[in-house]
Amino acid sequence: MIKYLKYSDLDSSLIKQYKYAVTEAFPEIILRSRVTEEYWSRLENYFPHTQVFMVNSNNDLLGFMNALPIFWDKIVSDLPKEGWDWLLKKGISDFENNIKPNILGGLQIIVTKKHQDRGYSKLLISKGKEVRKSLGLEKLIIPIRPILKHNHPKLLMKDYIDLKKNNKVYDPWIRTHLESGATLIKVCENSMNVRGNISFWEELLGEKITVSGSYKIDGALNLVTVDLEENYGEYREENIWIYYD
Repeated sequence: MIKYLKYSDLDSSLIKQYKYAVTEAFPEIILRSRVTEEYWSRLENYFPHTQVFMVNSNNDLLGFMNALPIFWDKIVSDLPKEGWDWLLKKGISDFENNIKPNILGGLQIIVTKKHQDRGYSKLLISKGKEVRKSLGLEKLIIPIRPILKHNHPKLLMKDYIDLKKNNKVYDPWIRTHLESGATLIKVCENSMNVRGNISFWEELLGEKITVSGSYKIDGALNLVTVDLEENYGEYREENIWIYYD
C-alpha cells in the first residue's frame, strides 16, 4: 500500500532516506549549489505541505516531489533563463514578503534507486497536479533536468530536445513528462549556476587544471568554463521549462 506524506509527517528514518536519496540522485557538482545551501531549509520549513513523499507499508521511501508556490503574472514563455535557481529564490522571497502565489513550481521529482522503473515518477507527477489544484493555483511549472543529457555535455539543450531514438523522444525524463500531459516551454540556459576558484574545480575534476578552457565534470549536463588567469570557473546548467495546466 502506498501513502503520501508531507515533510512535517516524516520520522527520523524517512528523513534519513530522503537525504540519502538526494545525494544518490545527483552528481557532486549539483550538491555544491550555493543557492541550495542557502535556501533549501527554508523551503522545507515554509512549505511542508508542498513537499510530497511516497512511502510504502514498510516505511520505505519510494520517491518524492519538492515544490513551492510562487507568484508569476506573465505568460509562461517569459519565464527566466535562470530556471531552477530563480524558482527556489522566488518562492522563498514571495513567502517572506507576503506575496500571494498563483503558480506551483516543481523543483525536483526523485524516485529512489531501488524503486525505479515501476511507474512511480508518473504517480508523483499526478500528485503534483493534485497539490496544485488543492491550493487553487493556476499551473504547475518545472525546470526539468533531462537524465541522459550528461552523456552529451557539448550538445546544446535546444538540440538535445530534438534527439530521437526509435522514433521516440530520446530522453526518458522528457518523454515521461510529455506522456503525462506536459507542454515544453523553452530552454532555461542558466538554470543552475555553480561558481568557484580553480582549487574548487580541481577538487571536482580530480585533476590539476593547467590551461584555461572547457572541462567535463562527471554528471554535469554542460561543460565548465575555467579561466586560470582570473582563478575562476563557472558552470551554467541548461534545463527545460515545462508546465501542466
